[in-house]
Amino acid sequence: MRLKSFHGSTLTDAMRSVREALGEDAIIVATREDENGGIRVTAAIDETAPVHEDPCFSEQAEGSEALEKIAEALTYHQVQAQIAEKIMASATQFAGDDPLVSLGAAIDVHFKFAPLDPAAGPLMFVGPPGVGKTLCTAKFATQAALAKKKPTVVSSDIDRAGGKEQLAAFTRLLKIDLVEIEDRYALRDVVSVNMGAPVFIDTAGRNPFDPSEKDFLREFIRAVGDATLVFPAGLDAAEAVDLALEFKSAGASRLLVTRLDTVRRIGSLLRLAFETHLPFCNYSMSASVTEPLQPMNPVVLARLLLTEAKTASAASHKPMFGPAAAGGRG
Repeated sequence: MRLKSFHGSTLTDAMRSVREALGEDAIIVATREDENGGIRVTAAIDETAPVHEDPCFSEQAEGSEALEKIAEALTYHQVQAQIAEKIMASATQFAGDDPLVSLGAAIDVHFKFAPLDPAAGPLMFVGPPGVGKTLCTAKFATQAALAKKKPTVVSSDIDRAGGKEQLAAFTRLLKIDLVEIEDRYALRDVVSVNMGAPVFIDTAGRNPFDPSEKDFLREFIRAVGDATLVFPAGLDAAEAVDLALEFKSAGASRLLVTRLDTVRRIGSLLRLAFETHLPFCNYSMSASVTEPLQPMNPVVLARLLLTEAKTASAASHKPMFGPAAAGGRG
């Protein structure tokens, strides 16, 4: 598969350039408004199809099989057209025989990664209700306990029915301390007393669209310094972006993804990270407390995209991009 972008003052002009250069067999990968004005169209054509000679195009023939696999993966995962176009453009620059390497390099250009280091300071987990904050707290505490580092677990989720009991059950099994706090001053004191030791803080689920709840959360985060936003895979992309932006404005500085084992498509996660500019930190592939949270990096994310797409039946999924998509995706 070969890729090239075309610019025109209107979509019709851009499409005319596509047809003149690539012929009628060209597949429209994405269309969008160009930052300098007009419309930019990215098109693709199978290598075996006749194409007008273009010296700039010959360089893109190398690694075309890898690029085709990347394009199929982005289509399968329903990656937003604008993001898919950027990833494909970067992957083309890094094109080689291995799609994992090319896609990983492209992802590294457009996304940020900041894996958590429990030894670097207290870790606070925030997010809406039911996203897995308590389980993340327990997973980190379990790994610290197994490493003989004697962690302190803090819970501010004292009002929710069963919230405290769930975390207390984990800490009893691990024979570590569970500290319950009711206000930001107590939280600041706990962090200060345990300076230099692993501290993991579970918080109550908050609605960041409620001004009073958001203010309360912001004060708690300030008591620690920053917080990790916990979000499950599979949320509606637009809703997830809106929620994440509110948590970010309250002080959350990175994104931890849970329930990756329960979804097939993760295009919404790419949109979430791309639009919020939050770096990925870690991810969970299991509900077992003994299975540690793994660090996220460009190669891991690329492998998730490629592996799931490879195992899916190509006949079962209609392509997101094609000639009919020329006017439908911006």
